[in-house]
Amino acid sequence: MATNSAIAGDTAAPEDHGSHGEEIAGHVVLLPAQVKNTLVDSTSAGSSRFMRWAIALSVLSVIGIVGLVLKFLAHSDDQTKWGYTAAVAAFLLTVGGGAPLVAVAPVLAKANWVRPLTRIASAFSLIGVVTMIVMIPLVAVLPPLVTEGARRRSIWFESPDWTPHTFIFLAMFTLLLAGLGLFYTTALPDFAAMRDHSSGWRQRMGKMLARGWVGSTVQWRTLRMRIGMFGTFYFLILIYVHFLFTSDFAMGVVPGWRDAIFPMYHAMSSIQAGVAITILAAWAGRRYLGLQDYLRLDQFWSLGRLLFASSLLWIYFFFSAFIVFWYGRSLADIAWVDLFIRGPMIWAFIPGMLMSFVVPWWWLIWNRIRTSVDGPAIGAVIVLFGLLLDRMRIYVSSWSVPPEEIHDRYLKHIPETVWPDAFDYMIIVGTTAAAALVVALAFRLVPIVSIWQTQEYQLLSKPVRYIRGHGVLVAKPD
Repeated sequence: MATNSAIAGDTAAPEDHGSHGEEIAGHVVLLPAQVKNTLVDSTSAGSSRFMRWAIALSVLSVIGIVGLVLKFLAHSDDQTKWGYTAAVAAFLLTVGGGAPLVAVAPVLAKANWVRPLTRIASAFSLIGVVTMIVMIPLVAVLPPLVTEGARRRSIWFESPDWTPHTFIFLAMFTLLLAGLGLFYTTALPDFAAMRDHSSGWRQRMGKMLARGWVGSTVQWRTLRMRIGMFGTFYFLILIYVHFLFTSDFAMGVVPGWRDAIFPMYHAMSSIQAGVAITILAAWAGRRYLGLQDYLRLDQFWSLGRLLFASSLLWIYFFFSAFIVFWYGRSLADIAWVDLFIRGPMIWAFIPGMLMSFVVPWWWLIWNRIRTSVDGPAIGAVIVLFGLLLDRMRIYVSSWSVPPEEIHDRYLKHIPETVWPDAFDYMIIVGTTAAAALVVALAFRLVPIVSIWQTQEYQLLSKPVRYIRGHGVLVAKPD
């Protein structure tokens, strides 16, 4: 098929990939060979600078692992010391878990603008490796279901004592496999491009991972089927993982906390964080890898609208849960408000709410900011800091409850504010660096922008005149 050949980069074209293609009515038309060569070369661009960053991130990652080990040796018998570690694990799940949905939902909606972003979004599923490492000591110090014949209140009623520890790891591992499957499947044609148009270890790695890809009609049909399958599985498993994580690491350790909306609030804010981190990664690729012709204003404009919408959803789900406790006024409801809203973590609640909803809402509501490249990136940074503070508010407060009070009907004594210690700072910095390192290494193996989906983007779009201006006509082949 002619379309498949063009996507694969087989169409004869000049090899001058240093140029920016032909510009028609503000729309840059790139030749297949230009796309192929520019994106393949991007995996080796700035090698010396990347090496310095990789060494720095590796050192910080080792510091984070050392912090985890030392904290476990010092506080393996004290649950109240692990709130910030639980918050970091929740934040990594929020960011790394939500980003791949940007590569799934708009594609299912036949959105053409998302094609250059799918590689960026799906790569963040690899953060699941770091999340599972952080969860190892958390699961070890998690209070057992049964203590001296008394079963604590959780979703695992009449279940064996090992149930929460096993199923949360099984769910996280399944989510990681689905994310890896989505990432590898979408990268398969690009591995073939690395095999055919690169050299050295990248060529050898591409040959091994391409698995005989030649771009036949059957292979393209199978590829699209697998993308849809892994995308659907990933979405379903992600919701289940958020349900288990919030139930076992938050509601299950606070007596009297029963909230049917909280898991969905947690999952929805994961979508917000996923959109934010995709914007930041796209901005970095455009700024430091010279991919202005591939990561255009259209991508940032569309992601800015999604970030604005998800910020509105944040306040909707938060208020839907909050209003139940505020007007319930039972002893358990009052304890919840005292613990999570006006209690020991109010210093995280107020700026967290401002940076998760108020500030990004006010910032992105302006058309001139939303329809720019830097505007959505600034909003994304604000949202990510806000969500980190929100996770600290939730999980530090939850884990500060003494284990001996976990069997009470409601929380009778509000704990004091728990501040991070030296180990917590090591873990926060180290695990964040490890997550960044994993994603950066993935982009040195395969281009940050998908070659075949960019070719598809070029084939399906055409600059046209519209009334007195110009626009882009997008085809819908299926």
